[in-house]
Amino acid sequence: MIKTDLKQMLSSLTIVYIEDDDNIRENFCEFFERFHANIFCTSNAEDGLELYKTKKPDIMVVDINLPNMSGIELVSQLRQEDKLTRFIITTAYTNPEFTLQAIELDITRYIVKPITSNTLLPALEKSLQELQKTTDIYTDIHLAEGFVFNLKKEQLFCNGVAISLRKKELLLLKLLLQNKDAVVSYEMIERKLWDELHMTDNAIRGQVRNLRRKTHQNIIKNISGIGYKINCKE
Repeated sequence: MIKTDLKQMLSSLTIVYIEDDDNIRENFCEFFERFHANIFCTSNAEDGLELYKTKKPDIMVVDINLPNMSGIELVSQLRQEDKLTRFIITTAYTNPEFTLQAIELDITRYIVKPITSNTLLPALEKSLQELQKTTDIYTDIHLAEGFVFNLKKEQLFCNGVAISLRKKELLLLKLLLQNKDAVVSYEMIERKLWDELHMTDNAIRGQVRNLRRKTHQNIIKNISGIGYKINCKE
């Protein structure tokens, strides 16, 4: 039986599960769907990588023995830049070499099949504890006027409601947040949003205007003759 607090937390998580055994994968997905977890399942690492990019999961449960790319290879690739996502590795047998690799890749738990609630639930609890320990870099950025930006999911919210942003609007917001203690120049905005293409001042102002419409006029401050600065709460 799942603890009430764990059940509530599961309902707010995004989980990707990669397992090439159809029966095991289907049972796992059905288990999490009962608790309204946002679960995405696939049978191979390549599709798992695409799910990682599009769904930005909090936890990934990955089988080691996958076709083409192994689970360890996938996690190793993701760990090069992502230190936040928690990984639970599953395998049909123990292997000292894989165990050492798992430790080096900061994997939360290494589970030997068959997977049961007695082994899975403690691994999920430990994953949640580890996520909470990274609060300083994992939490939301609180902007002015009640707006919040989630760094990991790259999603803007207002009073818990997600705000849809276009690609360049999101790029602009991320650029401002990455430099929240400084003024972002017009030249930097042009370089980051349009690469090598030259854009007019009107085009830059247009993107700022669009972002203000979806947030609040006070979110972005214009620094005359220099650029823009984001207004974050202390």
